[in-house]
Amino acid sequence: MLSLVIRRLPRLCQQLLPQAPPSSILRSLRAYAQLADNVSRSSSNAADFVRNTVKPLDSRKTFLIDRYAYIIRNRPLMVFVQHNNLLKSDSQQIRNQFKKIGVAFTVLRVNLFNVALRNSSHPDPASLEAQQMYRGVRHPLKDLLAGPTAVVSFDDVDPQQLKSVVDVVEKSGGRLLLLGAWLDERLLDREEVGVVKNLGTLDQLRSGLLGVLEVLRGAGLANTLSSASTSLYLTLEGRKKQLSGDDDAESA
Repeated sequence: MLSLVIRRLPRLCQQLLPQAPPSSILRSLRAYAQLADNVSRSSSNAADFVRNTVKPLDSRKTFLIDRYAYIIRNRPLMVFVQHNNLLKSDSQQIRNQFKKIGVAFTVLRVNLFNVALRNSSHPDPASLEAQQMYRGVRHPLKDLLAGPTAVVSFDDVDPQQLKSVVDVVEKSGGRLLLLGAWLDERLLDREEVGVVKNLGTLDQLRSGLLGVLEVLRGAGLANTLSSASTSLYLTLEGRKKQLSGDDDAESA
């Protein structure tokens, strides 16, 4: 309603004013009316927007692709494990162990997770447009995800948490098998995961870095003092020889 009134402002001005308004005012009113009309149409389009997904919007497949895309985009570290012969009670027990560590354990439907990976650069990975745009794209993680797979997702990159997760996997009695990890857009194999988990806590890393800086700072100070002392000695020694030479010349 408001946009309709605004669009009619130029004509209303011409009808109501006793004298024709200046052309500059009419141009401004027409421009404002056009802007209001564009905003109104944009708002209407946003309100009427409907996702064009491959599967129905309320389907389980669309829900899972959306969920997987969220994990991929918002979790800086993901550890992938193969799960073998997990009973429902086993799955819940393992899930609780990971929850105590502060990470999430999600059993994957691998084919749908691969869709989310492949289309993750698109605003709507579950859409028909994303499927057409990224058809044939192969994500580096695809070869890792074969068979029954689950992902352990982290809110932050914490080596101590990673170590605890690996401990749970190794103590699972063969029910879980470490496959690899995805960190900072890079695929890590099992050995590289072992390196990262042994880096220590963030506080330990900071402490170690400060220790190195202190050593370097101390070494730099010692070198500076040593250099200054050596320079002073050479200067004094040179001056001594110079004075000695002058005395010999006077004696002659």
